[in-house]
Amino acid sequence: MTLPIAILRTGAVTSVGLNAPSTFAAMRARLNNFEETAFLDSKGEPVSAGMVVLDVDDAHLGPLDKQVVMLAQAVRECLQGLPELDISKIPLLLCVAEVTRPGRPANLEQSLSAGLGQALQCQFSAQSATYAYGQSSGIFALNAAFELLKTHPLILIAGVDSYLNIATLKAMHEKNRIFASDNQIGFIPGEAACAILVGHPDSIQHILPRYSNVQTEAQSSQTPGTSLFCTGLGIARETAVIGGTAPNKAKGLSDATKAALNALPGKASDIGLRISGQSSEDFYAKEFAIANSRSNVSATSLWTLADSLGETGAAASLLAISWAYASGHKGYLPASNLLCLLASDEGERAAAVLSFGQYQA
Repeated sequence: MTLPIAILRTGAVTSVGLNAPSTFAAMRARLNNFEETAFLDSKGEPVSAGMVVLDVDDAHLGPLDKQVVMLAQAVRECLQGLPELDISKIPLLLCVAEVTRPGRPANLEQSLSAGLGQALQCQFSAQSATYAYGQSSGIFALNAAFELLKTHPLILIAGVDSYLNIATLKAMHEKNRIFASDNQIGFIPGEAACAILVGHPDSIQHILPRYSNVQTEAQSSQTPGTSLFCTGLGIARETAVIGGTAPNKAKGLSDATKAALNALPGKASDIGLRISGQSSEDFYAKEFAIANSRSNVSATSLWTLADSLGETGAAASLLAISWAYASGHKGYLPASNLLCLLASDEGERAAAVLSFGQYQA
């Protein structure tokens, strides 16, 4: 497909906000809401995490039930104010945790899909699909959206993930991956849900953006055609995965980055911002640094999701796109072209070039 994909709407539920505008306002200020959990490390110290506290009474909710509530809330926000949509004709591309994730609930995809349908009292298109690639899931879904947009004017991409169940925390801590008093190079576990509605570039003429909790004249009078577009994607496979024996040379992330940058005339020189899903985990920090230096984008500004949210897994790529959407519409995006970079534990590496401005055919 030669046309770019337009990012039309977003919705988010995170530890710093229960909707997208609140979440990205907090992230713009570099706030976090990390709190101590009941899980203790080997020194008996509590592990901190980015935990979502819902408006509803979630004390009785199991880990999977909470993910369903978070996912439904993000999707509702994303579709808010669009009652004319026929949801039965919109494919849902659902992003979830890697199949090999320790502590991953059984039948995760089926339970989330069924729970979302019940919560929203609707059924999505038969072309709906699931992408179980952790952090990289959203980019894989965007890649599929290019083909799906040939037959569907709108596509909903939604992701939800949580590291905050005891089996996952225990397994990750045993592998020295969790940030704790006995491990200073691990990641802070988090949880989040995010949804984005995407479509053809001409869709922005009749679906107004929503990026604020307060509807203002500025929103309704925004220049027609101004929006966020996905203009390039790169997907690759890394054989040197975390916990493996192969040396960390960042080949997969480098290849994904170069493929995504091919969409730009000036390639790396046109990128003015990077948004990364990398956490403070030593392996991924090194891989990210190597890949960025090879692609000549290491001198550009860097925003990291984990600083505010911790590791959010399958929601991370969609949160990165939604942060770019919010910052562009709110007027604090430092560049018109930016690069999103994601890495999954099973070896998937993904990059996306996003551009904010007016679409010209």
